[in-house]
Amino acid sequence: MAVVRPAVTTHIPQMIALSHQKRLSYERVQPRFWRHAEGAEEAQTKWFEFLMARGIGIFLVAEVHTKIVGFVRGQLENAPEVYDPGGVTLMIDDFCVQAADLWLTVGKQLLQELKAQAKQKGASQVVVVSGHHDEPKRQFLASQGLGIASEWFLGGVE
Repeated sequence: MAVVRPAVTTHIPQMIALSHQKRLSYERVQPRFWRHAEGAEEAQTKWFEFLMARGIGIFLVAEVHTKIVGFVRGQLENAPEVYDPGGVTLMIDDFCVQAADLWLTVGKQLLQELKAQAKQKGASQVVVVSGHHDEPKRQFLASQGLGIASEWFLGGVE
């Protein structure tokens, strides 16, 4: 079992490494949309530092023997004015685990804790971003009672 706790700035390098690993695997599937940008890790580091310093969002890490094996970042957002989900939305864009077989353990721990904290802050729904090809993550999310609400279709503008 991993220990899930709030992330601090000293965790950022390991979080960035996990995120980088995920982005590279996603880039192989959809090279235009997820093309690795020069300086991406530095930009993401600054972004996470900015958000943490201002207390924006909820950052959690999962550790096993002081090694980060997963992390999640959620942010509470109001729904567009044309929708009323009954409260704020917990938006999760950054959600990574070290290996696909950790979704049902580490991923579950992270998601449950994040949802519990968000519920205390008025969240009524959760939205999690996942690549269409990422079957282990998609299966995990489905096992947690989440369903697909939208899909994005990509293409060039040639």
